Amino acid sequence: MEFISTALLIIVFFAVLILGHEVGHFAASKLLKLKVEEFGFGLPPKIFGKKWRGTEYSLNAIPFGGFVKVPALDYSTEDSFNIPMWKKVVVFSSGVIMNFLIAWVAFSVIFMIGTPKGVYVGGVLKDSPAARAGISPGDELLGFDSITPLISLINSNSGNKLTFEVGHQGETLNIDVIPEEDGGVGKIGVELIESGFPREGFFQSFWSGLKAVWSFVARIVGAFASMFSHGDFTGSTGPIGIFSAVQVAKDMGLVYFLQLMGVVSLNLMIVNFFPLPALDGGHIMFLLVEKIRRKPISKKVISRVNSICYTALLVLMFIITIRDIIKLF
Repeated sequence: MEFISTALLIIVFFAVLILGHEVGHFAASKLLKLKVEEFGFGLPPKIFGKKWRGTEYSLNAIPFGGFVKVPALDYSTEDSFNIPMWKKVVVFSSGVIMNFLIAWVAFSVIFMIGTPKGVYVGGVLKDSPAARAGISPGDELLGFDSITPLISLINSNSGNKLTFEVGHQGETLNIDVIPEEDGGVGKIGVELIESGFPREGFFQSFWSGLKAVWSFVARIVGAFASMFSHGDFTGSTGPIGIFSAVQVAKDMGLVYFLQLMGVVSLNLMIVNFFPLPALDGGHIMFLLVEKIRRKPISKKVISRVNSICYTALLVLMFIITIRDIIKLF
């Protein structure tokens, strides 16, 4: 049952992020008077379709996100070439703008809600004292409003039994843990998260949410820069890693689920700006090439470049997924 509830939450999670992204493309196309052939909820095969005002709205079998078909964006045709470039750039950019807005709203709602101060378990090392005692990611260590006194308590009690009051999936449990000696101090093998802040007013929440967005954008860009400069992709995660993160956020509550949604939305925003085929940044790159060449790019060339890019992305996702599976064991 836990797996099913998390799976349903994952569907909602990606529906908001990916469908929201496609809504951005759809809305921009409509506002700029570009023909939209189809707006699909989910991915094919198609279950049902209804045409209204020149656009077919379809419901599809795979419940992850959606898609938009806009003939003017097919830059391999002469008709598309005659559409002003700025319109196409706006449409391609509108998806990432929606991801920005989703993150901003998510963080703003967090500040509107506010949370009491507390210390949560973000992760548990395999075969650690905490794992053997039954402490799980998402648990709250009650009685602490900051990490410092908790760490001091654990460090100074190597080999001694400690009893923690733990909030676990709506229950309060008393769990005994014996810290193991590591480098002269006690360790129980957990990653701790300190949280909590007071509720803010409506307008102040949006200002705080905007500042949080820019803070996370700076961190994400820095992480990507470090990743590519050092060739180290160990910090990346795939579908299984995201599934685990959503499960932890679900156990920790709405605020942490919204925070995860905001962070993933910003990651999608930044990745989609990469100048790679099949991504929005890649489409804009093709438009610039068209502008310089002053003629449409060959459909065969685009097809080949897209195929290579898709294959590379699938291989990378396969490698990351295998690594996520290995982490589970």
